[in-house]
This record gives sequence, C-alpha cells and structure tokens, in this order.
Amino acid sequence: MQALKKDIWLILLLLALSVPLFFLNVHNSHSAGGDDYALYIKEAKNIAEGKPYYLSDNVFNKHNVHYSPPQYPPGYPLLLAPVVKMCGIDILPLCYFNTVVAAMLLLCFFYFFRRYMGVIPATCMALMIVYGSVMMGLKQTIVADTTCLLFVMLYMVVRAAEKQNSIRMTLLVLFATMAILCRTQAVLLLLAEVIYLFYDTIRHRKTATTRSILTSPGMVAIAGSNALLFILNKTIFYTPNSTSVFYAAIFRDALQKGALTVVRDNVNFFLEAIKSFFHYDTDNSIRTAIVTIMESAGLVLCITGLLISIAKKIRFTDVFFVLMCLLMLFYPIHDARYFLPAIALVYLYSYTALRTVLPTITTIRPLYVGVAFAGIYLFAGLKYLRSTTEPPVNYVPAQNDHNAFAYLRQNVKDDELIICARPRLVSLYTDRKCIIHAWQLPMAENKRIFDSMNAKYLLIAYDIVEDYYQQYLNEYDHPVDSTEIAPGYRLYKIR
Repeated sequence: MQALKKDIWLILLLLALSVPLFFLNVHNSHSAGGDDYALYIKEAKNIAEGKPYYLSDNVFNKHNVHYSPPQYPPGYPLLLAPVVKMCGIDILPLCYFNTVVAAMLLLCFFYFFRRYMGVIPATCMALMIVYGSVMMGLKQTIVADTTCLLFVMLYMVVRAAEKQNSIRMTLLVLFATMAILCRTQAVLLLLAEVIYLFYDTIRHRKTATTRSILTSPGMVAIAGSNALLFILNKTIFYTPNSTSVFYAAIFRDALQKGALTVVRDNVNFFLEAIKSFFHYDTDNSIRTAIVTIMESAGLVLCITGLLISIAKKIRFTDVFFVLMCLLMLFYPIHDARYFLPAIALVYLYSYTALRTVLPTITTIRPLYVGVAFAGIYLFAGLKYLRSTTEPPVNYVPAQNDHNAFAYLRQNVKDDELIICARPRLVSLYTDRKCIIHAWQLPMAENKRIFDSMNAKYLLIAYDIVEDYYQQYLNEYDHPVDSTEIAPGYRLYKIR
C-alpha cells in the first residue's frame, strides 16, 4: 500500500510536469509542408462514419507509388475517430489528442527508465525527451509516429517486468498489435523477439524446455500478435490494395543503386538522426554552442553505451535497437522520425555510458552530472519552446485554402477528376476525386494515363511543381479555360 501511495504521488507529479505540453505547439492549423496528415484524417473520418477505413477520393496512381501508399495503417485513425466524430475535421482537437499522447509518453518513459536508474535521473530524461524539439515538433503534426512510440514504450515497460502473468502477456499482444497497426515498422518488435528468443534458447539450451519456450513472453507476443493482425486484416481492416507496392517500389529503386551505396548515403544521415534527439533550434551563440556540445556528446555516449550494454549482457532492447539502426541504414527515405521508436534507448545508452565513464575521470556523482545535463539542455531550448506558442507562418487551411475548397465543392462534380500535387489534402476538404501525376514517367505517358481516366481539371496551388504543370499544359494538354479560384490557386479545365 505504501508503494502504491508513493507511485500515485509520482504520477501526479509527472502529470503536473506535463501540463505545459498543452500550451506548446498546439494550434488550429497544420504545417503546409506535406499532406500525409490528410489521409490519416480521412481514414479517421471513415471509421467515425462506419465506412471502410481505406475509402478515399484520393485516386491511387499505381504509376507513382512513391507519393503515398494507397492507405495508411488503421491504428492511428482508429484512435482519432472519436475526436473526428465529435469535432469534425478540426486540427486543434487533434493536436490536443497528440498532446495527451505526449503526456502519457512522459509516464511511460519514466517507468521504463526507472528500471535502470533512480527516480530523479528517470524524471530528467523523460522530460528531456518529451520537451525536446523532435517530440515537440511532432505534437503539431497529425501523423502516427508518437502514437506508435507510445505503444512501443508500453510494450517495453510491460516486457521488462520481472514476472509475467496472463494479464501482462495479453497486454504484450495488444500493445505490439497496436504499434504495428499505427506504423508498419513496429513489426521490428516481433522480429527482435524472434532473434532474442533464438539467442536465449541457445544460451540456455541445457535448461530450456519446449514448454518454457512456448510460454515465454516473446513467443506469446509473436504468436498472439500475428494471429490478431491476421484476423483484423482479413475482417474489419480488410483493404483491396496492399501497401506492399509502396515499400516494394522504394526498396526496388534503392537496390538499383546497390545496397552498399544506400548504406554509404545513409550513414551520415543516421548519425544526424541520433543527434537530432538532443537538438534545439537556437539563434543565440551561447545556446547554439550548448546544443552542439549536447548533440555530439549524446551521439558518442549513445554508441558507447550500446557497446557497454551488449558487452555486459544482450537484452531484448539491444536487439530491437540494432534492428532499428539497420532500418535507418538500409531504408532509402531520409526522415529522422523513422528512428523515433528507439529514442528512449538512445537516452538509456547515453546514461549507461555516462554512469560507467564518469567515475573514472571525476569524483562528482553521475546523478549530479545527469541533472545538470538535463537542466542545461532544457535551458538551451527555452527560446524554441516559447516560439512554439506562436501560430505557424506557413500553414493550412488558411482562408484562401477554405475559399479554394469551397469553389471546388460548388463547381466540380462528384465524378470529375482533378489533377493536383496534393490530392490527399484537396480530396479531404472537397470530397472531390483527385490524382497526382507520375513524375517518374514522361509527360506524354502522363497525358495518356489522364486521358484514359477522363481527367477534367488540373489544379496548381502554392506554386508546387508549377513549372512541371505549366510545361505539361503548354505541350500536352492545352486548357480550355482557367480560373483563379483563390489567392495561390488556379484551376485549369483541360476538357
């Protein structure tokens, strides 16, 4: 009972420390840098309305699978569906949903770290992650990364329990399944379990029995999650188009360069991805110097801590981290958020190295150094954190976006097809059929494809690929007429 009371006070303290999250980088608009989020919201809207989640007016262009898979995994949209049901297509409530996820992550990080260190360093590192620029930036982005991370961390917290029972085993299956349903890359959890189970069986081959192997947490998670995913994908989450074409095309193009070339190109980016977990944008020379030192120290400490951890004893988390590293080295798309599921391990390895190395060079307790490290890091990010309270400069939907979308809803028929550079975004707000061009093909081939689909309009917005579309219109598809439907938007009628 005393331990429970102590935990309640700790949870209340951590929840209090999460309160500022609800005032940082929470806005009623979304970054205009891409339109991935539009497909997530569309899928959430479908689930809220009881429709098949994959339905979309974004017409999948099989000749350009690099732009987007036909649909995203349904886990994140499933969780967003109640918010969309209550609030409609509104960015602000969705940002608050992401903020709740961030607050829950603060608790998960704490309990994960607490198994390896005391309360104070665990709290400090949890705060460094959730208030770091990577996590803070993703709060305003309606994508599945932080939600996937939440289920990965829940899995790791339960997985690290000294004793497993039927409830914990069930939670392992559910958390692994939800992580994979949020982002496919979370399947590395199960692959890590396979590898670790094989390694652990070999290590204990004299005492291991068939029963002990079949009832181990790893085997239960592997079998249970695969069975549950199979059932879900064949029933309520069935889709006619597989996302495998998207990933197959990416890796096929990468293999044409050669695996070694891809790895060589990715090494520096991968190292920068690790450093980004200790990064803040600053405009002050002192803060910039602090951040630069933190980034370099974090990278060195992480690699050192990984080697120390493996040298002592290989754990499941080590296997998962190595698989994440291999993904970053071989995956041809450069985006640091793909490494996000490993962020807690980056900090854990950094702590391991710090605690091992410090006593050999100073008498100062590692605890004090760690607290100072966290304090200085968060101090360096104060200006950045304050800046997140200001509305974004480049965002959607702005008033001109709403005007353009209203025009399209009123003047374009349901069965007419619009060619545009951001079909996921335009189709979400207009409920009109949209398709992107295939930049991998010659313009003449694009015209043949669009003619076969009887595309009627071409929309240029925000000067995105404007030169390409203007050349296409001049040489291949002379417009019948054109209209500036809103500032930054011009609609061309091509038949």
